[in-house]
Amino acid sequence: MAQPAPSDTTGHRPRISIVTPSYQQADFLEATMRSVLDQNYDNLEYIVIDGGSADGSVDIIKRYADRLAYWCSESDRGQTHAINKGLTRATGEIVGWINSDDLLLPGSLDRLAQTYADPTVMATCGWDIAIDKNGQPLSKRVFPQPTERVLLRRSLMPQDAVHWRRSLMDQIGLPDESLHFRMDMDYWVRMVQHGVVPRLIPAFLSAFRLHQDQKNVTIADVGDDEYRQLLGRLHPGPIDPERLKRQVDWTWKIKHRLFKWAAKQNMAPFRWPTLPEMTK
Repeated sequence: MAQPAPSDTTGHRPRISIVTPSYQQADFLEATMRSVLDQNYDNLEYIVIDGGSADGSVDIIKRYADRLAYWCSESDRGQTHAINKGLTRATGEIVGWINSDDLLLPGSLDRLAQTYADPTVMATCGWDIAIDKNGQPLSKRVFPQPTERVLLRRSLMPQDAVHWRRSLMDQIGLPDESLHFRMDMDYWVRMVQHGVVPRLIPAFLSAFRLHQDQKNVTIADVGDDEYRQLLGRLHPGPIDPERLKRQVDWTWKIKHRLFKWAAKQNMAPFRWPTLPEMTK
């Protein structure tokens, strides 16, 4: 079997820190953890932050405790706080988080190591696939190289396939804990405002799980409110606030209904613009 290519000519493979925040996700947590640990990447730092689950999640985590850099199960102030607890402990050169119902696809960490061999790369994004509650693929989400204009106007990047250098995080800070739904969108905008546009890795790096208990379905109204908070960053310049409010209200009503319907039907709610298929 061919060995994965080193990240640079010296054979150095950078430490990659992955954080999984979780709360009451025993149905999906083990699959998420296995998807990270089974990458067989020899310089992985994996951190699991559980919010005090009482559904058997702790038993699952304990089964893999010897392969984790750190884990805890205790009450927190929400998902973003849990993410930040993990990111604060991370020591890797490259960092990111994967939610406890999503998956890393095989070979993802090797692709990251190869891409970050270029010292000018500060952040990356990849493609992902949508899967149902049973892990069956529903659709692919692919897009071209992001631009500053696109990110500021649409923030078009799948969180599960985005990673960045810890040195960048040292400069722009941690995700905003006042946000519980759109903290990822806010973080991408902060990257762009700092002069960093993530480089596209044209490969499927992760899987986003669609199910009835996810936040896109259960608390979409929170996402609506937080999206309004970010309008000033996403749409710089003079804007008619009432026009934007009407646009956001309409967009989120439609999107929320699509997510609820798709989750019930085990279908992907939408397809992003597609390009010719590219794998590894």
